Amino acid sequence: MCRYNLRMEDGLWTVVDATTQRPAELNNVQMARMTWREACDMVDILNNLDRISSLSECYEASAKAMA
Repeated sequence: MCRYNLRMEDGLWTVVDATTQRPAELNNVQMARMTWREACDMVDILNNLDRISSLSECYEASAKAMA
C-alpha cells in the first residue's frame, strides 16, 4: 500500500498523506494546487522516499540485532 495518493480539489491536484488524510509536505511546503503531471511526479517521489526510509529502518534494526 502506498502512503501518498492524489486528490482533485478545484480542478488542481493535491498529494495526500494517507496517514493523516492531509496534504503532504516536503520541506514545510504543502504539495497542493499542482498540475496532474506535477502531482503524479511528487506522488512517485514521496512514495519512493517513504519506501527507502522504511527499508533503512529494517536494515538498521537487523544490523543492531546482529551486533
